[in-house]
Amino acid sequence: MPPTPRALPSTWLLDGATGTELERRGFSTRLPLWTATAPRDCPDLLAAIHRDYVTAGADIITACTFRTSRHTLAKAGRERDAVSLTRDAVAIARSVLPANRPVLVAGSVAPLEDCYFPDRTPPARILDRAHHDHVDALVLAGVDLLLIETMPTVRESLAAVRAASRSGLPVIVSWVVRDDGVLLDGSPLLHAVEQVGPFEPAVVSVNCASVAACGAAVATLATCGLPFGAYANSGTPDGTFGFQPAPLDTEVYALHVARWLALGATMAGGCCGTTPDHIARLRKTIDHRASFDPTGQPA
Repeated sequence: MPPTPRALPSTWLLDGATGTELERRGFSTRLPLWTATAPRDCPDLLAAIHRDYVTAGADIITACTFRTSRHTLAKAGRERDAVSLTRDAVAIARSVLPANRPVLVAGSVAPLEDCYFPDRTPPARILDRAHHDHVDALVLAGVDLLLIETMPTVRESLAAVRAASRSGLPVIVSWVVRDDGVLLDGSPLLHAVEQVGPFEPAVVSVNCASVAACGAAVATLATCGLPFGAYANSGTPDGTFGFQPAPLDTEVYALHVARWLALGATMAGGCCGTTPDHIARLRKTIDHRASFDPTGQPA
């Protein structure tokens, strides 16, 4: 049995953005499929990106399954590829795992529709069926944990965590938030945490929001009584490619993450626009967390 996240170091380092890194290295990530076909179209490039995040020091790498659900693939008439693409994505991630330290493979569970438009969230019957199907495919593929991420609504995060809880695997639940730290559907973050709390998530988190938005949310999560974390983005959503990265200085991001760790965060990483360089810098920050001053400079 692979180690669960609770057996890893007290602060987990999640990898950075596979999707925008694929785009940065030349793979076209046009919507609606975005990165769904990467395991088949550019397996060597995908493996190289995962390997770079492992080398940078990530404790968890995320398989390229953000858009491999049957629901998403049906938009291009490729729903029959859902299980095989999910399987291939997980196999590629597992192929780069090091022998000298524990690194886990997370299966990404994404919103069925647009991460940034909560009004597009499908009705409950579609959410329940689609998330159960995707979770089943991830479990069959051999992930170590489930990463429910970039959720814009409470109701979809709840549908996804219900599906994930059946697996018996550790579950991370992460929402995308506005600059004031509130979910995109207008729900208070603590309300979302309360709704998923009975399913005992390993970590509750926010992601794919600005560093400032994540900082506001982390201050709220610090009061929730559950392990918490955040992984910010750098850039803006794009209606054609999914996301347009923008520069985020690694030292500046490390300083923000240092402050989150000082508040008790147990997980950090990077979302869209971040690179292996960001993760390598966060590895140093986490490893030296006892020596930094959260009001000053990063370690």
